[in-house]
Amino acid sequence: MLSEWFGNRQALGEYVEKVKELPYYVAFNNADNCIGFFSVKIHYQHTGEIFVCGVHPEYQYNGVGKALYRVVENYFIQRGCKYVIVKTLSDTVDFEPYAQTRKFYKSIGFESLITLTEMWDEENPCLIMFKSLI
Repeated sequence: MLSEWFGNRQALGEYVEKVKELPYYVAFNNADNCIGFFSVKIHYQHTGEIFVCGVHPEYQYNGVGKALYRVVENYFIQRGCKYVIVKTLSDTVDFEPYAQTRKFYKSIGFESLITLTEMWDEENPCLIMFKSLI
């Protein structure tokens, strides 16, 4: 249901394999269907990372992502993290689904840090966003 964000099958397969070993948070609707998820990791004992996340399109803009983020942020704080980062498609690429993704991150307090073309590739420049927890 998130094909516009996860349309690259190779990247999707890599995410599926990597999240098996990471903390993973899920939101369910009343019918016990997954409507959102966050998977996270910690770097250097002080920087949390939102490794991958998504909210079912029918449930976007209803607070699901923000509720999941609050749980994740609490997880990071309890483990002594000072910062949270997330990697997303840079705003140097005009692609509406990711414009909405960046808008979401900004709404929960993230700021743009740097765009790196060498992280993914020239056509998919990576924007690293961060948030201070202290």
